[in-house]
Amino acid sequence: MLAWALAITAIFCATTAYLVYQIRNESALTREIASTRYEIGVAVQRMMERLESVQTNIARFKVLEGDETAAQFIVDDLARFGDILRETLERHPEYARQWAPLTAEYTISLTVAEDPGQAFDNDATIQSWMAILAATRKENRQAITKGLARLRKNNIHAYQVGFYGLIVCLLLAVPGSALLTWRLSTHLGKVRGGIRSLSSGETPAPVRVDSGDELEELADAFNDMADKLRREECMRSDFISMLSHEIRTPLTSIRESVDMIADGVFGEVNEKQERFLRIAEKETDRLAGLLRRLMTVSRLESGKLDLRPAEMDSVELVRSTMERLESSALAKNISFRARVPDEPALLVADREHLRQVLLNLGGNAIKFSPENSTVTFSLDQDDNGLIFSVDDQGPGVPESERELVFQKYYRAEGVRSDKDGAGLGLAISRKIVEAHQGRMWVDCGTEGGCGFRFFIPDRP
Repeated sequence: MLAWALAITAIFCATTAYLVYQIRNESALTREIASTRYEIGVAVQRMMERLESVQTNIARFKVLEGDETAAQFIVDDLARFGDILRETLERHPEYARQWAPLTAEYTISLTVAEDPGQAFDNDATIQSWMAILAATRKENRQAITKGLARLRKNNIHAYQVGFYGLIVCLLLAVPGSALLTWRLSTHLGKVRGGIRSLSSGETPAPVRVDSGDELEELADAFNDMADKLRREECMRSDFISMLSHEIRTPLTSIRESVDMIADGVFGEVNEKQERFLRIAEKETDRLAGLLRRLMTVSRLESGKLDLRPAEMDSVELVRSTMERLESSALAKNISFRARVPDEPALLVADREHLRQVLLNLGGNAIKFSPENSTVTFSLDQDDNGLIFSVDDQGPGVPESERELVFQKYYRAEGVRSDKDGAGLGLAISRKIVEAHQGRMWVDCGTEGGCGFRFFIPDRP
Protein backbone atom coordinates (compact mmCIF):
# COMPACT_ATOMS: atom_id res chain seq x y z
CA MET A 1 0.00 0.00 0.00
CA LEU A 2 2.86 2.36 0.87
CA ALA A 3 4.67 1.63 -2.42
CA TRP A 4 1.47 2.18 -4.37
CA ALA A 5 0.79 5.47 -2.60
CA LEU A 6 4.39 6.64 -3.08
CA ALA A 7 4.29 5.83 -6.81
CA ILE A 8 1.12 7.86 -7.33
CA THR A 9 2.49 10.70 -5.19
CA ALA A 10 5.79 10.75 -7.10
CA ILE A 11 4.07 10.90 -10.50
CA PHE A 12 1.67 13.56 -9.29
CA CYS A 13 4.45 15.68 -7.75
CA ALA A 14 6.66 15.36 -10.86
CA THR A 15 3.80 16.35 -13.15
CA THR A 16 2.87 19.27 -10.91
CA ALA A 17 6.49 20.45 -10.67
CA TYR A 18 6.86 20.37 -14.45
CA LEU A 19 3.60 22.27 -14.93
CA VAL A 20 4.68 24.90 -12.38
CA TYR A 21 8.02 25.25 -14.20
CA GLN A 22 6.24 25.64 -17.54
CA ILE A 23 3.80 28.16 -16.13
CA ARG A 24 6.69 30.17 -14.74
CA ASN A 25 8.49 30.19 -18.10
CA GLU A 26 5.31 31.05 -19.98
CA SER A 27 4.59 33.85 -17.52
CA ALA A 28 8.01 35.34 -18.19
CA LEU A 29 7.56 34.97 -21.96
CA THR A 30 4.07 36.42 -21.81
CA ARG A 31 5.33 39.32 -19.72
CA GLU A 32 8.06 39.97 -22.29
CA ILE A 33 5.58 39.92 -25.18
CA ALA A 34 2.91 41.94 -23.38
CA SER A 35 5.18 44.58 -21.87
CA THR A 36 8.53 44.90 -23.66
CA ARG A 37 7.59 43.98 -27.22
CA TYR A 38 4.22 45.67 -27.13
CA GLU A 39 5.60 48.88 -25.65
CA ILE A 40 8.43 48.99 -28.16
CA GLY A 41 5.98 48.44 -31.01
CA VAL A 42 3.71 51.24 -29.81
CA ALA A 43 6.65 53.61 -29.27
CA VAL A 44 8.09 52.88 -32.74
CA GLN A 45 4.70 53.41 -34.31
CA ARG A 46 4.25 56.77 -32.56
CA MET A 47 7.78 57.96 -33.48
CA MET A 48 7.25 56.98 -37.10
CA GLU A 49 3.97 58.90 -37.13
CA ARG A 50 5.78 61.99 -35.79
CA LEU A 51 8.50 61.63 -38.45
CA GLU A 52 5.90 61.23 -41.20
CA SER A 53 4.21 64.39 -39.92
CA VAL A 54 7.59 66.18 -40.00
CA GLN A 55 8.14 65.02 -43.59
CA THR A 56 4.69 66.26 -44.59
CA ASN A 57 5.19 69.65 -42.93
CA ILE A 58 8.63 70.07 -44.61
CA ALA A 59 6.97 69.58 -47.99
CA ARG A 60 4.24 72.04 -46.98
CA PHE A 61 6.86 74.61 -45.92
CA LYS A 62 8.63 74.34 -49.26
CA VAL A 63 5.43 74.56 -51.31
CA LEU A 64 4.06 77.53 -49.37
CA GLU A 65 7.39 79.34 -49.58
CA GLY A 66 8.31 79.51 -45.94
CA ASP A 67 4.95 79.11 -44.16
CA GLU A 68 5.58 79.81 -40.48
CA THR A 69 2.75 77.54 -39.34
CA ALA A 70 4.33 74.61 -41.14
CA ALA A 71 7.68 75.46 -39.55
CA GLN A 72 6.09 75.52 -36.10
CA PHE A 73 4.47 72.10 -36.74
CA ILE A 74 7.89 70.73 -37.71
CA VAL A 75 9.41 71.97 -34.44
CA ASP A 76 6.52 70.58 -32.38
CA ASP A 77 6.65 67.17 -34.10
CA LEU A 78 10.39 66.90 -33.62
CA ALA A 79 10.04 67.86 -29.95
CA ARG A 80 7.32 65.23 -29.46
CA PHE A 81 9.49 62.71 -31.31
CA GLY A 82 12.34 63.48 -28.93
CA ASP A 83 10.10 63.05 -25.87
CA ILE A 84 8.86 59.66 -27.05
CA LEU A 85 12.41 58.56 -27.85
CA ARG A 86 13.71 59.64 -24.44
CA GLU A 87 10.86 57.97 -22.51
CA THR A 88 11.32 54.74 -24.44
CA LEU A 89 15.05 54.60 -23.85
CA GLU A 90 14.54 55.23 -20.13
CA ARG A 91 12.24 52.19 -19.91
CA HIS A 92 14.23 50.06 -22.34
CA PRO A 93 17.91 51.09 -22.26
CA GLU A 94 18.85 47.98 -24.25
CA TYR A 95 17.85 49.92 -27.42
CA ALA A 96 20.30 52.79 -26.73
CA ARG A 97 22.97 51.36 -29.04
CA GLN A 98 20.57 50.49 -31.84
CA TRP A 99 18.94 53.92 -31.68
CA ALA A 100 22.15 55.89 -31.22
CA PRO A 101 21.72 57.69 -34.60
CA LEU A 102 18.34 58.94 -33.41
CA THR A 103 19.91 60.65 -30.43
CA ALA A 104 22.83 62.26 -32.31
CA GLU A 105 22.86 65.90 -33.32
CA TYR A 106 21.03 66.55 -36.56
CA THR A 107 20.36 69.41 -38.96
CA ILE A 108 17.28 69.94 -41.08
CA SER A 109 17.52 72.71 -43.66
CA LEU A 110 14.24 74.47 -44.41
CA THR A 111 14.60 76.20 -47.78
CA VAL A 112 12.06 77.22 -50.35
CA ALA A 113 12.16 74.87 -53.32
CA GLU A 114 12.92 76.46 -56.64
CA ASP A 115 11.31 73.52 -58.44
CA PRO A 116 7.86 72.59 -57.11
CA GLY A 117 8.59 68.95 -57.95
CA GLN A 118 11.47 68.91 -55.46
CA ALA A 119 9.22 70.03 -52.58
CA PHE A 120 8.04 66.46 -51.97
CA ASP A 121 11.51 64.89 -51.88
CA ASN A 122 12.12 63.05 -48.58
CA ASP A 123 14.57 64.55 -46.17
CA ALA A 124 17.71 62.38 -45.86
CA THR A 125 17.88 62.58 -42.07
CA ILE A 126 14.21 61.79 -41.62
CA GLN A 127 14.55 58.99 -44.14
CA SER A 128 17.45 57.40 -42.26
CA TRP A 129 15.56 57.62 -38.97
CA MET A 130 12.51 56.03 -40.56
CA ALA A 131 14.72 53.19 -41.85
CA ILE A 132 16.11 52.55 -38.34
CA LEU A 133 12.65 52.54 -36.80
CA ALA A 134 11.28 50.32 -39.59
CA ALA A 135 14.07 47.81 -38.93
CA THR A 136 13.26 47.88 -35.21
CA ARG A 137 9.57 47.35 -35.92
CA LYS A 138 10.32 44.41 -38.20
CA GLU A 139 12.63 42.86 -35.64
CA ASN A 140 10.04 43.43 -32.91
CA ARG A 141 7.28 41.79 -34.95
CA GLN A 142 9.48 38.78 -35.65
CA ALA A 143 10.27 38.46 -31.93
CA ILE A 144 6.55 38.62 -31.09
CA THR A 145 5.77 35.98 -33.72
CA LYS A 146 8.51 33.68 -32.38
CA GLY A 147 7.41 34.27 -28.79
CA LEU A 148 3.80 33.44 -29.58
CA ALA A 149 4.88 30.29 -31.46
CA ARG A 150 7.07 29.26 -28.54
CA LEU A 151 4.24 30.02 -26.10
CA ARG A 152 1.83 27.90 -28.11
CA LYS A 153 4.35 25.05 -28.31
CA ASN A 154 4.94 25.20 -24.55
CA ASN A 155 1.20 25.21 -23.88
CA ILE A 156 0.69 22.13 -26.04
CA HIS A 157 3.59 20.34 -24.37
CA ALA A 158 2.37 21.26 -20.87
CA TYR A 159 -1.12 20.06 -21.77
CA GLN A 160 0.25 16.75 -23.01
CA VAL A 161 2.41 16.23 -19.92
CA GLY A 162 -0.46 17.10 -17.58
CA PHE A 163 -2.94 14.93 -19.49
CA TYR A 164 -0.70 11.88 -19.68
CA GLY A 165 0.38 12.37 -16.07
CA LEU A 166 -3.29 12.38 -15.06
CA ILE A 167 -3.94 9.26 -17.13
CA VAL A 168 -1.01 7.44 -15.50
CA CYS A 169 -2.19 8.48 -12.04
CA LEU A 170 -5.71 7.26 -12.82
CA LEU A 171 -4.38 4.00 -14.24
CA LEU A 172 -2.45 3.45 -11.03
CA ALA A 173 -5.09 4.84 -8.67
CA VAL A 174 -8.30 3.20 -9.92
CA PRO A 175 -7.12 -0.41 -10.40
CA GLY A 176 -4.82 -0.07 -7.40
CA SER A 177 -7.66 1.21 -5.24
CA ALA A 178 -9.93 -1.58 -6.47
CA LEU A 179 -7.24 -4.18 -5.77
CA LEU A 180 -6.47 -2.80 -2.33
CA THR A 181 -10.17 -2.50 -1.51
CA TRP A 182 -10.80 -6.09 -2.58
CA ARG A 183 -7.76 -7.27 -0.64
CA LEU A 184 -8.72 -5.37 2.50
CA SER A 185 -12.38 -6.38 2.23
CA THR A 186 -11.45 -10.04 1.78
CA HIS A 187 -9.12 -10.15 4.75
CA LEU A 188 -11.30 -7.97 6.95
CA GLY A 189 -14.31 -10.10 5.96
CA LYS A 190 -12.55 -13.15 7.34
CA VAL A 191 -11.77 -11.38 10.59
CA ARG A 192 -15.29 -9.96 10.74
CA GLY A 193 -16.75 -13.43 10.22
CA GLY A 194 -14.70 -14.74 13.11
CA ILE A 195 -15.82 -11.86 15.32
CA ARG A 196 -19.46 -12.50 14.42
CA SER A 197 -19.08 -16.17 15.27
CA LEU A 198 -17.55 -15.20 18.58
CA SER A 199 -20.27 -12.64 19.35
CA SER A 200 -22.99 -15.21 18.62
CA GLY A 201 -21.56 -17.54 21.25
CA GLU A 202 -19.93 -19.96 18.84
CA THR A 203 -16.28 -20.97 18.89
CA PRO A 204 -14.83 -19.43 15.70
CA ALA A 205 -12.62 -21.36 13.32
CA PRO A 206 -9.07 -20.03 12.79
CA VAL A 207 -8.90 -17.01 10.50
CA ARG A 208 -6.36 -17.46 7.68
CA VAL A 209 -4.85 -14.20 6.38
CA ASP A 210 -1.57 -14.42 4.46
CA SER A 211 -0.99 -10.76 3.65
CA GLY A 212 2.31 -10.18 5.42
CA ASP A 213 1.12 -6.92 6.96
CA GLU A 214 -0.86 -5.57 9.91
CA LEU A 215 -3.96 -7.51 8.81
CA GLU A 216 -2.09 -10.77 9.23
CA GLU A 217 -0.96 -9.63 12.67
CA LEU A 218 -4.57 -8.80 13.52
CA ALA A 219 -5.72 -12.23 12.33
CA ASP A 220 -2.96 -13.94 14.34
CA ALA A 221 -3.95 -12.00 17.45
CA PHE A 222 -7.59 -12.96 16.90
CA ASN A 223 -6.64 -16.61 16.40
CA ASP A 224 -4.64 -16.56 19.63
CA MET A 225 -7.58 -15.08 21.49
CA ALA A 226 -10.02 -17.56 19.92
CA ASP A 227 -7.69 -20.45 20.75
CA LYS A 228 -7.51 -19.35 24.37
CA LEU A 229 -11.29 -19.03 24.51
CA ARG A 230 -11.62 -22.46 22.88
CA ARG A 231 -9.34 -24.03 25.48
CA GLU A 232 -11.13 -22.26 28.31
CA GLU A 233 -14.49 -23.36 26.90
CA CYS A 234 -13.31 -26.96 26.70
CA MET A 235 -12.03 -26.77 30.26
CA ARG A 236 -15.32 -25.29 31.44
CA SER A 237 -17.37 -27.88 29.56
CA ASP A 238 -15.25 -30.69 30.96
CA PHE A 239 -15.54 -29.23 34.43
CA ILE A 240 -19.32 -28.86 34.13
CA SER A 241 -19.68 -32.41 32.80
CA MET A 242 -17.52 -33.78 35.58
CA LEU A 243 -19.28 -31.71 38.22
CA SER A 244 -22.74 -32.64 36.96
CA HIS A 245 -21.85 -36.32 36.88
CA GLU A 246 -20.23 -36.29 40.30
CA ILE A 247 -22.99 -34.28 41.99
CA ARG A 248 -25.95 -36.04 40.40
CA THR A 249 -25.47 -39.32 42.34
CA PRO A 250 -25.12 -37.80 45.84
CA LEU A 251 -27.86 -35.31 45.03
CA THR A 252 -30.20 -38.19 44.18
CA SER A 253 -29.31 -39.87 47.47
CA ILE A 254 -29.96 -36.67 49.39
CA ARG A 255 -33.32 -36.19 47.70
CA GLU A 256 -34.42 -39.78 48.38
CA SER A 257 -33.29 -39.51 51.99
CA VAL A 258 -35.24 -36.27 52.45
CA ASP A 259 -38.33 -37.86 50.88
CA MET A 260 -38.09 -40.90 53.17
CA ILE A 261 -37.68 -38.76 56.29
CA ALA A 262 -40.54 -36.46 55.25
CA ASP A 263 -42.79 -39.49 54.58
CA GLY A 264 -42.14 -40.76 58.12
CA VAL A 265 -40.21 -43.89 57.15
CA PHE A 266 -37.76 -43.37 60.01
CA GLY A 267 -40.30 -42.11 62.47
CA GLU A 268 -42.96 -39.49 62.84
CA VAL A 269 -41.96 -35.87 62.08
CA ASN A 270 -43.72 -32.82 63.37
CA GLU A 271 -45.17 -30.06 61.22
CA LYS A 272 -42.15 -27.75 61.55
CA GLN A 273 -39.74 -30.53 60.62
CA GLU A 274 -41.86 -31.49 57.61
CA ARG A 275 -41.94 -27.88 56.43
CA PHE A 276 -38.16 -27.60 56.44
CA LEU A 277 -37.81 -31.02 54.82
CA ARG A 278 -40.09 -29.89 52.00
CA ILE A 279 -37.94 -26.78 51.58
CA ALA A 280 -34.87 -29.02 51.32
CA GLU A 281 -36.71 -31.20 48.80
CA LYS A 282 -37.63 -28.16 46.72
CA GLU A 283 -34.04 -26.88 46.76
CA THR A 284 -32.69 -30.28 45.72
CA ASP A 285 -35.18 -30.28 42.84
CA ARG A 286 -33.94 -26.81 41.83
CA LEU A 287 -30.34 -27.96 42.01
CA ALA A 288 -31.18 -31.07 39.98
CA GLY A 289 -32.85 -28.90 37.34
CA LEU A 290 -29.74 -26.71 37.13
CA LEU A 291 -27.54 -29.77 36.65
CA ARG A 292 -29.91 -31.06 34.00
CA ARG A 293 -29.67 -27.79 32.09
CA LEU A 294 -25.89 -27.85 32.36
CA MET A 295 -25.81 -31.36 30.96
CA THR A 296 -28.12 -30.28 28.15
CA VAL A 297 -25.80 -27.42 27.23
CA SER A 298 -22.84 -29.80 27.24
CA ARG A 299 -24.63 -32.21 24.90
CA LEU A 300 -25.69 -29.37 22.59
CA GLU A 301 -22.16 -28.05 22.31
CA SER A 302 -20.73 -31.48 21.62
CA GLY A 303 -23.35 -32.11 18.92
CA LYS A 304 -24.87 -35.02 20.82
CA LEU A 305 -28.42 -33.69 20.89
CA ASP A 306 -30.57 -36.67 19.90
CA LEU A 307 -33.55 -35.41 17.89
CA ARG A 308 -36.41 -37.81 17.18
CA PRO A 309 -38.69 -35.93 14.77
CA ALA A 310 -42.20 -37.26 14.24
CA GLU A 311 -45.50 -35.84 13.14
CA MET A 312 -47.19 -33.99 15.99
CA ASP A 313 -50.05 -31.59 16.69
CA SER A 314 -48.60 -28.20 17.62
CA VAL A 315 -51.91 -26.94 19.05
CA GLU A 316 -52.05 -29.83 21.52
CA LEU A 317 -48.37 -29.23 22.42
CA VAL A 318 -49.06 -25.58 23.30
CA ARG A 319 -52.13 -26.37 25.38
CA SER A 320 -50.49 -29.22 27.29
CA THR A 321 -47.46 -27.01 28.04
CA MET A 322 -49.75 -24.32 29.42
CA GLU A 323 -51.33 -26.93 31.73
CA ARG A 324 -47.92 -27.91 33.11
CA LEU A 325 -47.11 -24.27 33.86
CA GLU A 326 -50.49 -23.44 35.35
CA SER A 327 -49.52 -24.12 38.96
CA SER A 328 -46.52 -21.77 38.75
CA ALA A 329 -48.72 -19.08 37.22
CA LEU A 330 -51.39 -19.39 39.92
CA ALA A 331 -48.75 -18.71 42.58
CA LYS A 332 -48.40 -15.17 41.15
CA ASN A 333 -52.05 -14.88 40.12
CA ILE A 334 -51.01 -14.80 36.45
CA SER A 335 -53.55 -15.86 33.85
CA PHE A 336 -52.84 -17.67 30.58
CA ARG A 337 -54.36 -16.88 27.20
CA ALA A 338 -54.06 -19.15 24.18
CA ARG A 339 -54.19 -17.81 20.65
CA VAL A 340 -54.04 -20.97 18.57
CA PRO A 341 -56.01 -22.35 15.61
CA ASP A 342 -59.12 -24.40 16.27
CA GLU A 343 -58.00 -27.21 13.97
CA PRO A 344 -54.81 -29.25 14.48
CA ALA A 345 -51.53 -27.79 13.17
CA LEU A 346 -49.34 -30.70 12.10
CA LEU A 347 -45.58 -30.43 12.30
CA VAL A 348 -42.66 -32.84 11.94
CA ALA A 349 -40.38 -32.18 14.94
CA ASP A 350 -39.12 -33.58 18.23
CA ARG A 351 -42.09 -33.10 20.53
CA GLU A 352 -40.31 -33.25 23.89
CA HIS A 353 -37.53 -30.89 22.89
CA LEU A 354 -40.03 -28.32 21.59
CA ARG A 355 -41.95 -28.75 24.85
CA GLN A 356 -38.74 -27.92 26.69
CA VAL A 357 -38.40 -24.73 24.65
CA LEU A 358 -41.98 -23.70 25.45
CA LEU A 359 -41.47 -24.55 29.14
CA ASN A 360 -38.34 -22.37 29.23
CA LEU A 361 -40.07 -19.45 27.54
CA GLY A 362 -43.23 -19.83 29.62
CA GLY A 363 -41.23 -20.12 32.84
CA ASN A 364 -39.31 -16.93 32.02
CA ALA A 365 -42.56 -15.14 31.19
CA ILE A 366 -44.01 -16.13 34.58
CA LYS A 367 -40.80 -15.17 36.39
CA PHE A 368 -40.58 -11.67 34.90
CA SER A 369 -44.29 -10.83 34.69
CA PRO A 370 -45.88 -8.77 37.44
CA GLU A 371 -48.72 -10.22 39.52
CA ASN A 372 -52.24 -10.12 38.07
CA SER A 373 -50.90 -9.97 34.51
CA THR A 374 -51.44 -12.16 31.45
CA VAL A 375 -49.10 -14.43 29.50
CA THR A 376 -50.17 -15.26 25.95
CA PHE A 377 -49.17 -18.39 24.03
CA SER A 378 -49.63 -18.04 20.27
CA LEU A 379 -49.28 -20.26 17.25
CA ASP A 380 -49.22 -18.76 13.73
CA GLN A 381 -48.97 -20.42 10.35
CA ASP A 382 -46.04 -19.34 8.16
CA ASP A 383 -45.33 -20.14 4.50
CA ASN A 384 -42.99 -23.01 5.34
CA GLY A 385 -43.74 -23.81 8.95
CA LEU A 386 -45.12 -22.55 12.26
CA ILE A 387 -44.24 -19.63 14.54
CA PHE A 388 -44.55 -20.21 18.29
CA SER A 389 -44.79 -17.11 20.51
CA VAL A 390 -44.88 -16.42 24.25
CA ASP A 391 -45.76 -12.82 25.19
CA ASP A 392 -45.71 -11.35 28.68
CA GLN A 393 -46.36 -7.98 30.30
CA GLY A 394 -43.03 -7.70 32.05
CA PRO A 395 -40.34 -5.02 31.81
CA GLY A 396 -39.10 -6.17 28.40
CA VAL A 397 -35.56 -6.52 27.10
CA PRO A 398 -33.50 -3.46 26.07
CA GLU A 399 -32.62 -3.39 22.39
CA SER A 400 -28.90 -3.53 23.17
CA GLU A 401 -29.37 -6.88 24.98
CA ARG A 402 -31.75 -8.69 22.61
CA GLU A 403 -28.99 -10.81 21.11
CA LEU A 404 -27.01 -11.17 24.32
CA VAL A 405 -29.86 -12.88 26.17
CA PHE A 406 -29.39 -15.98 23.98
CA GLN A 407 -25.78 -16.42 25.07
CA LYS A 408 -24.82 -18.94 27.74
CA TYR A 409 -24.69 -17.70 31.32
CA TYR A 410 -25.73 -14.20 30.31
CA ARG A 411 -28.09 -12.42 32.67
CA ALA A 412 -29.15 -8.81 32.35
CA GLU A 413 -27.67 -6.49 34.93
CA GLY A 414 -31.07 -5.48 36.27
CA VAL A 415 -32.17 -9.05 37.16
CA ARG A 416 -28.98 -10.62 38.47
CA SER A 417 -29.83 -9.87 42.08
CA ASP A 418 -33.63 -10.08 41.81
CA LYS A 419 -34.34 -13.29 39.89
CA ASP A 420 -33.01 -16.82 40.22
CA GLY A 421 -31.39 -18.52 37.26
CA ALA A 422 -28.13 -19.42 35.57
CA GLY A 423 -28.71 -17.83 32.17
CA LEU A 424 -29.00 -21.18 30.35
CA GLY A 425 -32.69 -21.50 29.44
CA LEU A 426 -32.67 -19.24 26.37
CA ALA A 427 -29.31 -20.58 25.16
CA ILE A 428 -30.66 -24.15 25.34
CA SER A 429 -33.89 -23.13 23.65
CA ARG A 430 -32.13 -21.47 20.73
CA LYS A 431 -29.83 -24.48 20.25
CA ILE A 432 -32.86 -26.79 20.12
CA VAL A 433 -34.63 -24.52 17.61
CA GLU A 434 -31.52 -24.27 15.44
CA ALA A 435 -31.15 -28.05 15.58
CA HIS A 436 -34.61 -28.13 13.93
CA GLN A 437 -33.24 -25.70 11.27
CA GLY A 438 -35.38 -22.93 12.72
CA ARG A 439 -34.61 -19.57 14.29
CA MET A 440 -35.49 -17.72 17.51
CA TRP A 441 -35.79 -13.99 18.20
CA VAL A 442 -37.28 -11.53 20.67
CA ASP A 443 -39.74 -8.65 20.13
CA CYS A 444 -40.44 -5.97 22.70
CA GLY A 445 -43.08 -3.27 22.61
CA THR A 446 -42.46 0.39 23.33
CA GLU A 447 -44.74 0.32 26.39
CA GLY A 448 -43.21 -2.73 28.08
CA GLY A 449 -43.82 -6.40 27.64
CA CYS A 450 -41.73 -8.91 25.79
CA GLY A 451 -42.39 -11.59 23.19
CA PHE A 452 -40.11 -14.53 22.44
CA ARG A 453 -40.78 -16.26 19.13
CA PHE A 454 -39.31 -19.19 17.25
CA PHE A 455 -39.93 -20.58 13.82
CA ILE A 456 -39.92 -24.31 13.03
CA PRO A 457 -40.11 -25.46 9.39
CA ASP A 458 -42.84 -27.99 8.74
CA ARG A 459 -40.36 -30.62 7.47
CA PRO A 460 -36.80 -29.81 8.54
